[in-house]
Amino acid sequence: MSNVSLIAVGLAEVREGTEVTAGGIAKMAEGIVQSWRSPIRWSYGKGDNEVSDISCIGDMFKERRHPDGSVDSKFLPAMYRAIAECFLTGEDEFTSADKMQFKRAWQIAAAHFAGVPIEFVDADIIRNGKRAKVRAVEVPAAVAFDLYGDDGTTPTAAGKVLEADVKRQLKRTKKKADETSVRQMAEETPIECVGGKIDGIAVPSVSVISDRLAAYAIDAGLMPPKASRASRVPAAKFVESVEYVTKCINDMLTKDQSEFAPSDELDNKMRALSAAVLQYLN
Repeated sequence: MSNVSLIAVGLAEVREGTEVTAGGIAKMAEGIVQSWRSPIRWSYGKGDNEVSDISCIGDMFKERRHPDGSVDSKFLPAMYRAIAECFLTGEDEFTSADKMQFKRAWQIAAAHFAGVPIEFVDADIIRNGKRAKVRAVEVPAAVAFDLYGDDGTTPTAAGKVLEADVKRQLKRTKKKADETSVRQMAEETPIECVGGKIDGIAVPSVSVISDRLAAYAIDAGLMPPKASRASRVPAAKFVESVEYVTKCINDMLTKDQSEFAPSDELDNKMRALSAAVLQYLN
């Protein structure tokens, strides 16, 4: 099946609804992955006022700007029209609902290019008492769930379920593993994101996993940040925090006024930070 038919067939399934909606989004995502760097000509305006260029699906959610720095609000609608011309049939175009589902598929594809180990698989599901086979997004459990608390060590409800499942598998095969290995195996457990539950734990639907995967696309610079959404990739946030602390300390050393007034409490926290950094570097 070609990339063109995957996007078109996936959208058709999304429009049909019911249990095939999730499979349609997964198929669109798979098609977007295959067409990520395909050149697409877009345009808007007419005559002397026409604006056009060549872009690819992978760049469509990066904000295009005018020479004065303002955001080109006509770029994304033009990209949707161009994609419809390339991948859909006849006079078809994206409706507002289509665009929402396409973006969900795009976020899944973008996370793939951001380095998330995503697979597209055939999954068996039961909807309304009937068994059906759909295309599904499969990710490691560490991506599908928050397996551990803020301290990074205490298992959440999902973490407990996945670790218990790993231990049962080890027992059946008469193998042994330390806690670190158990955790790693739990984190790597493949999860088909088709909704439902595993031992009482809600499995992400395709729309939920798309929202989770969007954070990876944002951190990779493939799309702008969403308002009020914390990143799920700690490395980028840590680097940002270190740079900010360094800037603040330099301001305190070089400027008459800084964002923070000196205090005993602040000095004690900075001493603790300094000791921790020195211990890490040594």
